[in-house]
Amino acid sequence: MSRACQSSRKAFTLIELLVVIAIIAILIGMLLPAVQKVREAAARSTCANNLKQLALACHGYHDANQAFPMVDGFTRGWGMVPRLLPYVEQGNLYKQINFNDNVTCANMAVVRQANLKVLQCPSDMEAGREFDDRTLPVAGCGSGSGAPDGSAGRFRGYGTSYVGSYGDGFNNIPTEPYAGDGARVRYGCGGCASNNAGAPTAACPEPGVGYGGGPNHRGMFNYLGDTAAIRFAEIKDGTSNTILFGHTIIKGTSNSNIWMSSTGSVHGTSLPVNWIVNTCMNSAGLWVDRCNIPGGSSWMGRGFASYHTGGVQVSFADGGVKFIPQTINQVTFNALGSRAGGEVFDANAF
Repeated sequence: MSRACQSSRKAFTLIELLVVIAIIAILIGMLLPAVQKVREAAARSTCANNLKQLALACHGYHDANQAFPMVDGFTRGWGMVPRLLPYVEQGNLYKQINFNDNVTCANMAVVRQANLKVLQCPSDMEAGREFDDRTLPVAGCGSGSGAPDGSAGRFRGYGTSYVGSYGDGFNNIPTEPYAGDGARVRYGCGGCASNNAGAPTAACPEPGVGYGGGPNHRGMFNYLGDTAAIRFAEIKDGTSNTILFGHTIIKGTSNSNIWMSSTGSVHGTSLPVNWIVNTCMNSAGLWVDRCNIPGGSSWMGRGFASYHTGGVQVSFADGGVKFIPQTINQVTFNALGSRAGGEVFDANAF
């Protein structure tokens, strides 16, 4: 018998190898969407858990203080989240805060630079990243040094994926439809303002201040800190119908998004769900060029938004967490923003 007949075939032909590679590629192509769906489901579950923790922390705070936490506004610049730290297993960090000091104080840098998982959405690439360009709502420090520790005269710190609700207060971008008096009529926005004036007008009988602040504040948190803290008794529309915390994307907000400060701590329902994502996602110079909208400003990012497909998750004042689709009727969405607007709507509309 010849040597050729005795040899056994030990290798693939080129065609067979290409067929195997093609089959593997097809299998990978079939598996990737399934893996992505599993990852997204896990991310949404994590977000729901984070929002649940923040809502329950508010309940714990209310039990101890007979009201929800305040926001300091521009006095010292603290938001409401630092006051919730003992209720999210961050008691040691809480003990390092002196609420009589400004957020800019050097001895508060350890707080600004704390990296808290409960404030991070796994789907947000900016979550868990330390920034060095954060702006804070007060200048200087009441005691000690208030020198910036970031770049270009700004501060280092971590952003947050979750913000409190200022409710359905008006948006002041003059070039988009969800602003001013017209928004009150068309979309049910509360607060509103006629030419940003504080006096009542026919179109705006209860004028507000931007970001839902001022004496006619209709949400759960007032970033100006010039009204009393909200109590359960003041949620007359029902705790299961009033948004407490919602989702944001860190890159789509201004650089005042830093977890412990007042000005980056609240968003509202006056902009549709995912408005900033759907408007700016494919723009050149994302977030920097204001999506090429004349007159655009950081207000564009003050709505609730997420990278979760099709909507956002929010926690309600009763502690429940729901997914709000971006197709929700805007009047209904604004009704969910106000705590005592007296609106009548179908709670199953979304």
